Amino acid sequence: MIKNAETANCLDTFGRKSGEHIAMGTCHGLGGNQVFAYTKRQQIMSDDNCLDAASSDGPVKLLRCHGMGGNQMWSYDKEDQTIMHSQTKRCLDKPDDSDVTLPTLKKCDGRQSQKWIMSSNFKWQAS
Repeated sequence: MIKNAETANCLDTFGRKSGEHIAMGTCHGLGGNQVFAYTKRQQIMSDDNCLDAASSDGPVKLLRCHGMGGNQMWSYDKEDQTIMHSQTKRCLDKPDDSDVTLPTLKKCDGRQSQKWIMSSNFKWQAS
C-alpha cells in the first residue's frame, strides 16, 4: 500500500491498463489493485505496469515497465516520506481539489500532502 499522509487515501489502479491514469481511493488493506512494489530500479510497479510521468505537470499514468529509468524512475525518501520523480525533480502529491482521484506532480516543498506511507502489511491467506 502507498498511503497519502494528508488524505489517508491509497494509490489504486482500479484495474486500469497501460496508458491509463493512476488514481487514489479509500485504503482497504485487501491488496489487489492497491498492491505496489518499489523496485531496485526505483520503479513503482503494479503487475507489469509502472508509474510514469512524461512531463513535470503530469499526468501520472500506468505504463508497461521498460526498466530504463527515465519517466519511470522515482526516489522514495523514507525520512521525508516523499516520492520524487527523478526526471522532473517534482514530488508526487495528492490530487488537486478539482479532480479528487488523480494524483499530481508538484514542486517539492515538504507539505503534508506530499508525504506517502509505504507499508506492506499484506498477509497471504492460506486457501
